[in-house]
Amino acid sequence: MGAEGLGAVVLSYGGGGELGPLLDSLSAEGLPASAVLVVHNQAAPGEPPPAVPAGFEVTQTDRNRGYAGGMNVGLARQLEGGAERILLLTHDARLRPGALAALLDAGARLPRFGVLGPVLLLTGTETPFSFGGTTGAGGANAHLKRRPEAAEGIAACDWVDGGTMLVRREVFERAGGFDERFWGYCEEADLCLRARRAGFSVGVVLAAAADQEPGATKRLGAWAYLMTRNGIEYASRAAGARGLVAITARSAWIVALNLLRAGLRSLRIRPGGPAEPWTLAVATARGALDRFRGRWGPPPADLPGSGDLSNA
Repeated sequence: MGAEGLGAVVLSYGGGGELGPLLDSLSAEGLPASAVLVVHNQAAPGEPPPAVPAGFEVTQTDRNRGYAGGMNVGLARQLEGGAERILLLTHDARLRPGALAALLDAGARLPRFGVLGPVLLLTGTETPFSFGGTTGAGGANAHLKRRPEAAEGIAACDWVDGGTMLVRREVFERAGGFDERFWGYCEEADLCLRARRAGFSVGVVLAAAADQEPGATKRLGAWAYLMTRNGIEYASRAAGARGLVAITARSAWIVALNLLRAGLRSLRIRPGGPAEPWTLAVATARGALDRFRGRWGPPPADLPGSGDLSNA
């Protein structure tokens, strides 16, 4: 099936130097530039939008709105423009040849799948990063690392990574957009949860592949904070009181473990510096506390280990 009725949203952050190869890959897959909207989250106040090839449109946000807010800006535009399927991409994603065609064909053959993603490989390798995601009985999320069996070419899962998602218009009409309180991390799992509860299936197309690079090491403290705060909330939504208790207890264990690691490293009983475990302990504790006191949006400005996140 061709790209008729398809609109794409590419979420960009910072200088935008990674955009070129992604936009080139979309053009190579047969998607016209007029169907692509680049949403630029500013990394610094007044940062100019990235340069893009002729024909591509860029819209600038007023600040770094995170994944959820930035994507919702693009979604609103594509839905208003009549797109029936929307391809969501982050600027570091890379579609491998034939991926878009495989995603579109799978969606046309099995329309019950409202959300589809490709197999994700660690950038520049053949190492699988994700065959989709699963949510455990206690509400914890995990990537599926082993290639599943799928008679129809689509492996059903609980959620797909937000770096590359193909979503039917009806999903947003019945389940809504991304929850901007999450800001970053877990919002794609939350969307997929609402999609499944609205009657859609979620899956990974095994004939489609894309490169993706996990970003935790670029922003360790912010990652731990958001994964904790949003993870507790998501677990509560997915698994009720059991999820709330389970992920809160796991967060407390992570804090205690990393405080111990930091102490042992400070005393030179264990190798390495104390900064990493201290950052994880502080960020995890603050994430849990903020979930229960209802603080949402971006990570606190004074959080250690915010890395490349700014202007939020």
